[in-house]
Amino acid sequence: MKNIKILSILFLSIAMTFMSCEDSDDSSQVDFDIVHTEGVITTLSGTSGQLLGNASNPLDLVNSTVVLTDANAELTINLALQPGSFAKDVSKYQIVKSFKGGAEVVVAEPTTLPYAQAYATVAEFLDGLGVEASDLRIGDQIDFRVKVFTTTGNIYYQGSSFSKYSVTINCASSLAGAYSLVVQRDNGPDVIFANEIITEVSPGYYKTSSIYRWAVGSIAPDQGFNFNDVCGTLNAPQQGLAQGYYSNSVYSFADGSADPTTGELIIYYIVEFGSGPVENIATYTKL
Repeated sequence: MKNIKILSILFLSIAMTFMSCEDSDDSSQVDFDIVHTEGVITTLSGTSGQLLGNASNPLDLVNSTVVLTDANAELTINLALQPGSFAKDVSKYQIVKSFKGGAEVVVAEPTTLPYAQAYATVAEFLDGLGVEASDLRIGDQIDFRVKVFTTTGNIYYQGSSFSKYSVTINCASSLAGAYSLVVQRDNGPDVIFANEIITEVSPGYYKTSSIYRWAVGSIAPDQGFNFNDVCGTLNAPQQGLAQGYYSNSVYSFADGSADPTTGELIIYYIVEFGSGPVENIATYTKL
């Protein structure tokens, strides 16, 4: 029986070592430094994708079917060796996909890297998963992972986050652009930014230019905060201030909104300080 192993990456001084867990019927074994014996570490860096549509009932996303179109279905997988890694006794690689923890479906089996794979239709995303488009809901994910097969019969799941990629089903979203911003804060007067730029990080995930009362670039090289748009509901996930430049936490305290008619965005967020949290209501008006 082939052994299936999961890799995690450890960086120790100059030397690079790797640890894997062997999952068998009777024991779990830790095997150090496998990079010197077999296998390799891969990366999906540069991979991108989206699967966007419209919920038939935006007020009930949990139960609402999603109307998906090929125009908003795309995936580009770029699989390569992690820089500095060298394949040893590798027979092939496998890109697999799964849905909600279900059975894995093989997407491709290259024998050499780098390798690229592309999707351009909804059907390609769903092929082999045993689900129909009508089964999908906003927030569902299709997960892609990498496996490395060696000539000794071992299979290594790539454990690094760089060797995993998920496509989240979301409503089509187009919030990037220039806005006039008014920030209402609970510890002082309103602050106005005449030309606030919002950029798209990935489908449905955005970054502002400013935060709280500070002018752009006044406290850090990049002091914008990130937020999600899920069918018009806006939320800032917990994150470090100024893209982690400071340890202060930033996060939403209530659901915000995106008005599809006026283009107005409202985001409710907190910035934590030693003296206590400050609540902010940021209203963005499209220029």
